Amino acid sequence: MPSHMKKQTDSRPAEGAAPGASFIPGPESAFVTPVSDGPTPQRPRRQLLWAIPAVIVVLLAGAYVAGGVYFQSNFMPGTTLDGADVSLRSVEEVAAEKTASLDGYALHITGQGLDLTVSAPEIGLSYDGTAYAQAALEQVNPWAWPLEVAGTRDLTLEADPVFDADKLAQIVTPAVEERVRAAEETTGLGVSYSAEAGAYVVDEHAAASLLDATAVCERVKQAVSELSPTVEIGDECLSDASALQAAADAANTYLASAGTTLLISGQLVLDVSPDLVSSWVAIGEDLSVSLNEEAIGEWVHENVGALDTVGKTRTYTRPDGKQVSVSGGSWGIVTNEAETTTALISAIKGGSPQAIEIPLKQSTGFAPDQGGRDWGNRYIDIDISEQYVRMYGDDGSLIFESACVTGDPTQGYDTPTGVNPINSYKALDQVLRGLDYDEDGEPDYETPVNYWIPFVGNMVALHDADWRGSFGGSVYKGNGSHGCVNLPLGKAAELYDLTKVGDVVVVHY
Repeated sequence: MPSHMKKQTDSRPAEGAAPGASFIPGPESAFVTPVSDGPTPQRPRRQLLWAIPAVIVVLLAGAYVAGGVYFQSNFMPGTTLDGADVSLRSVEEVAAEKTASLDGYALHITGQGLDLTVSAPEIGLSYDGTAYAQAALEQVNPWAWPLEVAGTRDLTLEADPVFDADKLAQIVTPAVEERVRAAEETTGLGVSYSAEAGAYVVDEHAAASLLDATAVCERVKQAVSELSPTVEIGDECLSDASALQAAADAANTYLASAGTTLLISGQLVLDVSPDLVSSWVAIGEDLSVSLNEEAIGEWVHENVGALDTVGKTRTYTRPDGKQVSVSGGSWGIVTNEAETTTALISAIKGGSPQAIEIPLKQSTGFAPDQGGRDWGNRYIDIDISEQYVRMYGDDGSLIFESACVTGDPTQGYDTPTGVNPINSYKALDQVLRGLDYDEDGEPDYETPVNYWIPFVGNMVALHDADWRGSFGGSVYKGNGSHGCVNLPLGKAAELYDLTKVGDVVVVHY
């Protein structure tokens, strides 16, 4: 047998050998594994190393699930809701707090004569706190809590209040109906002029009579939904305010002409105020609006007509300080009332302020001052009581003066007082012819004069009187003229050269 071949030995136990004993025949038995009747022993250390990760996974999974479940009903740390800290607070807590947050709310209702307050408890006003809190909670994924828990969140949420609309109507409707009844008992045309506002306004009582309870309730509901502290009821809650407002608008169109001014020679003499225009506006029972033109004409007559100065008393202060009062004469202003009325009506209908130069039948070129004086600095002053003539220039300075002799009052020949202009009869070398009082068919006298300066027709004038030896003093009483104003020859010549047609002559005492 080759040397590399070994003889196979029988490993079976010898007959009669004890159980569990192995037979070792020889050297080859070193390659034989002992045989045992029990199980093969496990390796316990290796099994424990595999079990630890499994336990950790199970624990983490449990913690994750527990956190997810918890944050399905509680807010995560670092969370604010509409500015309030709700960290780790439950939905129930946040819901209860939100529901109770409107307990102190009240709405004050005004306008159209209404004045009442509705409180939250009266109408069951509150928030649906549960829906609010739940909706806020759902903005964050509870299963993402491991990633979210260390962060912060600022949550915002629109929350609509809820209330009992029927309870609200039961409070508001009776108040509106009472206001309507009161308005119907007191209202007039419904549109009136307010001096305070300077405009026509819809009367509050009249407007209130048109209040619609349903519309008011809707307006109040809107205010409650917005949690407004106040609400003012306006025209939007009237059943039909268009006719009233249309009348007010039409009247205010006329009122827009307020500020119109009336002028004489460019100087303001009268202005038209809103109050004045309102006195000319007529509003009918059918709310038609018209202009009372007759009333305007009456106002023009009373006020513009009062500006007429012809023959009226004027008071003024002479440059030397003397206080003078004079009436009579042909000089002055005569207004054209009819044309002024037409112009004023046109301005008011135009609806905007205008400057109206008052049409005049006779003008002086000056507007009357407070004393009625309607001439400028340049004029001739004849003072009967002083028997003195003065002339003032354009700048008001004295440019002429002289003693004089006026009409004889003892014979009824008084020089007429008043304000008159020098007229176009002014001339040189005239002959004075007296009346025929003695009825002999001839003038009672014929007297030539060199300088004739007339101011009352061609009958009364300033002129020279060389037949007189003295002037001034009391000569005129018993030895005065027949009404003219006598001057020394040289003074008459001087005055003739200074004067012109149109210069004002004022004769007074």
